[in-house]
Amino acid sequence: MALELRNRQQVQEDLWQQGLSGHALLARHTELVDAFLIEQFQSAPAVRQAGGAIALIALGGYGRRELYPFSDIDLLLLHDRAAEKKIREAAESILYPLWDAGFQVGHSVRTVKDAVRFAGEDYLFQVALLDARLLAGSEVLFQDLLNLYRKKIIEGSRDKFVRTMHNLRAERRQKYGTHSYLLEPQIKEGKGGLRDIQAMLWTAKAVFGLDGLTALEDSGMLTAEERSGFAAAWDMLISIRVQLHRLSRRQNDRLFFEYQEELAAVFGCQDQDGMRAVEHFMRQVYSCLQTVAVTTDLFFEQVQENLRLSGKDSREQELEQGIVVRAGSLRLTAADALLAQQPHLLLRLFLHAGRSGLPVHHRTRQMLTRSLFMADEAFRSSKRAFKAFSGLLLSDNPQPALETMLETGLLTAYLPEFAKVESLAQHDLYHICTVDRHQLQTVAELAKLRRSEPELSAAVAEPQLLCLAGLLHDIGKGRGADHSVLGAELVNSIGLRLGLDSKERERLAFLVRWHLFLPENALRRDLSDHAFIREAARLIGDQDMLTMLYLLSIADSKATGPSAWSDWKAALMAKLFLKVRACLESGCTAEEYCGQSEAQGAAWLREQAAARLLPSEEIKMPLAELPADYLTSFSPEEVVRHLRLHRDQAALLQQKVLLFPEERQGHWPLLILCRDRHGLLAKICGVLSLHNLSVLAAKIFTWPDGTVVDVLDVKPTAQITFAEQNWQALANDLNRAVNYHLNVGLQLHSKLEGLSRRPAVQQAKTEVVISNAASDQYTVIEVYGCDHLGALYQLTQTLSDFRLSIHRARIATEVEQLIDVFYVTSEDRRKIEDAALLAAINHALLHILGNEAR
Repeated sequence: MALELRNRQQVQEDLWQQGLSGHALLARHTELVDAFLIEQFQSAPAVRQAGGAIALIALGGYGRRELYPFSDIDLLLLHDRAAEKKIREAAESILYPLWDAGFQVGHSVRTVKDAVRFAGEDYLFQVALLDARLLAGSEVLFQDLLNLYRKKIIEGSRDKFVRTMHNLRAERRQKYGTHSYLLEPQIKEGKGGLRDIQAMLWTAKAVFGLDGLTALEDSGMLTAEERSGFAAAWDMLISIRVQLHRLSRRQNDRLFFEYQEELAAVFGCQDQDGMRAVEHFMRQVYSCLQTVAVTTDLFFEQVQENLRLSGKDSREQELEQGIVVRAGSLRLTAADALLAQQPHLLLRLFLHAGRSGLPVHHRTRQMLTRSLFMADEAFRSSKRAFKAFSGLLLSDNPQPALETMLETGLLTAYLPEFAKVESLAQHDLYHICTVDRHQLQTVAELAKLRRSEPELSAAVAEPQLLCLAGLLHDIGKGRGADHSVLGAELVNSIGLRLGLDSKERERLAFLVRWHLFLPENALRRDLSDHAFIREAARLIGDQDMLTMLYLLSIADSKATGPSAWSDWKAALMAKLFLKVRACLESGCTAEEYCGQSEAQGAAWLREQAAARLLPSEEIKMPLAELPADYLTSFSPEEVVRHLRLHRDQAALLQQKVLLFPEERQGHWPLLILCRDRHGLLAKICGVLSLHNLSVLAAKIFTWPDGTVVDVLDVKPTAQITFAEQNWQALANDLNRAVNYHLNVGLQLHSKLEGLSRRPAVQQAKTEVVISNAASDQYTVIEVYGCDHLGALYQLTQTLSDFRLSIHRARIATEVEQLIDVFYVTSEDRRKIEDAALLAAINHALLHILGNEAR
C-alpha cells in the first residue's frame, strides 16, 4: 500500500483515470490514505513499544471522508501519559512517509485533556473535533476524548457555539463577498460555498445532535425538496472543487476566469440556445451556490430563533390585514382563504419590506415558495399587484426585498421573462455578477441616485417606468440576439400585461432599446461635434426621456462593476447629457437651426475670448483666424491661455515640443504646443506609452501659422501620483522622438518583450468600422481589438502612413477590449471618399490587430 502513495500527483491521476469524480473520488482517496496510515501505525515499532495507549484520529475534511486532491491531511495523535516517551518517535514514523509522498499534513500530538483544553481556546480545532474519526489505536482513548469534549465544550455552551459560528460566517462574507454570483466565485469559502455547508452541519451536530442531511430532514429543519436540491448542489460543488485542484495542480478553490471554459468542457456543456457552453456551466455553478446560500441562511435563522438569540422585540405589530412585524421580521399571517381572495398580498409583503428594510421571516419565505401557484395570469395582470410592485421598485431600499422575491421564486412567477436571465453568467471581465443580480443592483443604484441627485430625479415625470426599465434593461440577454433590441420587444409585451398604456409601453421600450446609447457615445464620440449632438437630441426626443436615459445609464454602469464606472466616464456622460439637454432646450433639431450652430458658437466664443484679453494686450495669432472647430472645442479661458503661451513661448515653439500637464480628478490633461510635423500624434502616443500613460482622448488642431495645439487626456497605467510622474523626462523624450533621435517603435517593442504578458482571458471583438455619415466634417474610423502596449501608437502611425490627418481621437478601452475612434480627413481636410483607399485602410488596421481581412 505504501507504494501506491509514493507520489501524490500520481495517485490523483490514477483516480481520475478510473473515471472517479465528486463524492466517489473523495471517498476512494480517503480510503487509500486511511489504508496507508493504518499500515504505518500498526507497523511502527514505537507504537508497539509505547507502553501506553495511542490513537490515530482523522479530523476536519479528512475525518468526514472528504479528502480533496490537494487538501491537507489533518491528524491528531492522541496518547496517555504512559505513552509520552515514545510518542514523538511514533509520530515521525507515520508522518515522514506522507511528507515524502508530497502530502500536506496538519497534525498535533496531545493528551485527551490537552486536546479538550485547546478546543476551548481554538474554535477551528473545536469544530474539527466534531468530525473526528478513529483510524487506528485505542478505542477507549478515543471515546474518552469524545465524552470529555461533549461535557466540557458542547454541553451548556450551545449559545456560545452559535454566536462564534455567526461571527465567523460574517467574517467570511466580509472577506470573500456577500454574494454567491461573483465573476470568479470562491467555491470553498465564498457565500454558498462548501464552508457554508460544513458550518450548517457542524451547528446541527453540536447544537441539536443532528448528524447529516437525513437527520435535518427528519427533524423538520429541511423539507424533502430542500434536502434534495441541497444534496445535488453539494455534489456539484464537490465535483467542481476536485476539478479545480486537478487543473491547478495545487489547492485552489477559486474558479478563476481562465479555468471556466475548460471546466465547461469537462462537465459536458455545449453552445446552445443562444448561449455559450461556459455560460451554461457558470449558470449551473451560480445556481448551486445560490441553493446552498439560501438553505444555510434559512437554517441559521431557525437556529437563532430556536435558541432565542436574536434579542429582538417579540411583540407583534399588524401592518395590514395578513401582514405583521414580529421579532424584527415581516410575516405573512393571512389565512389561505384570504390569500386566495387577495393574492396581491404576496407583493404587498415585499412593498413593506422595501419601505421598512426589514427581512421576511424564514417560514414566510418557505410558505411563499409553496404558494407560487397563486401567481397565475390573473395575478400577473392585476392592477393592485402592479401598484404594490411599483411601490417596491420606488422604495428607499428595494434590493434586499427583490433578492428575497427572486430566491423564493415569486419574482420569476410574477415576471416569467425574468427566468431566462436568472443566474445567467456574462463571460467577460466587465460584469462582476450575473444578469439577474445586475438588474436588481441597477434598481438599487436608481434608489441611491434619488438621494444623491434629488433635483434630477424629481424632474422625471414617470419614475415607475425608469425603475421598471432598470429592472428589465438586460432582459433580452441569453437569447442569441441583440439584447437591447430583443429586450425592447419583451418589455413591450410585459408592459401590456402589467396594464401600461401604449405611450408608457413605448417609452419603456425606448429606455431598454437605447440604454447603452449615452455611455457608449460619451466615450467614443466627439462631444464638440454639433451634428452628432443634434442627431442624439433627435433620437431621444424630449428632456424627460433624456433625464431617464441618463439616470438609467449611470445606475447601469455602477451596477456593472468598478471597470464600468470612473470619474472620467462620469464627466463625459455628464457633458453629453448637458449638451443634448441644451440642444433640446434651444430647439437645435429644427431644420433651420442646423447650419447656424457652429458658426454662431464660434463667433460668440471669439467675443468671449477677446473680452478676457487685456485692452492693450498683443497676441501673435488673431482671434478671427482661429478655426471654428477649435474655438468650439475649448472654453474662452482655455483659448486665451493657448494664445498667451503661443505668444510668450514663440521662440521655443520654433525649436521644441512644449508640454503643459495639469492634474484633474480622474485624468490628467496634457497641452502640447509645437510646430506641425508628419506623424506627430503617433510619436506622442508612443512616447506616452513608454512613460506608462494611457490616452483617454485627444483633440488635435493646427492653427493657420502651423502651430499644433493638441490636448490629450491621459491616466497612469501604474499606481503613481501626478507629482511622482517625471514630466521633464516625458518632455525630453517627446522632443527626441519628433527630432528622430528616439526610435519609438523599437523602444516599444523592447519594452513589450520585457513584459510578462498574461494571455487574454476573454475573446476581444476585432473589427474596423469606417463611416462618412457619422460626422459632417470627418470620416470616422472605429477600431475594435485586443488591447496591448503600443496599440495606439501602431494605429496612429498606420493612419499617418496613409497621409491622413487625425483631428479627434476617443480611446475607450474596456478590460482587454480596445475601442479607439478616430476622426480623420485627407491632407486637404476632405472626407475619405475613395473606396479603394478605404478598403486599404481597413485591411491595414485589421492587420495591426492581428486579424488579416478575409
